[in-house]
Amino acid sequence: MDWHIPLVAMAGIFILFLLWRMRPAFGHGKDGAAALLREAKKRLDEAKSDEERALALADAGDACARSVGRANGAVGYYLRAMRASPASADLVMRAANALARRPHALESLLWRRLGAEPWSAERTAAARAALRELARLYAGPLRNRVRARALEHTLAALEARS
Repeated sequence: MDWHIPLVAMAGIFILFLLWRMRPAFGHGKDGAAALLREAKKRLDEAKSDEERALALADAGDACARSVGRANGAVGYYLRAMRASPASADLVMRAANALARRPHALESLLWRRLGAEPWSAERTAAARAALRELARLYAGPLRNRVRARALEHTLAALEARS
């Protein structure tokens, strides 16, 4: 009978640990990510211009990035926002800040952004911002020094050319 007490105690500790780890998913109030996502989708339906659509999509991406398990949704919303406003370096930085805790999702987003369109004159700032963020990712959380140096050399060559 004595072995039941430690088993129950460990099960209780494990349940408390799970509740602690899942606490961001419990925010269903007015400030919750679900409410922010609904509002962003509503604004997306009402958007008239590409800029309004891009901001609403970025807000939806922010809401998904705040939610547990919605990194792929955030990447999708940010990609759509970047297609609506391809010259915006601010959208790249906004996505990088929102997905900072999910480096693999951010890496996927940035590579897809860089490969989506040619880097024309008006879109160079967005491409440079994406390259800078990728270099930062590879120098930091993803730890691939060769890729980080290659991207830094690419940025230096781009800046020397302009």
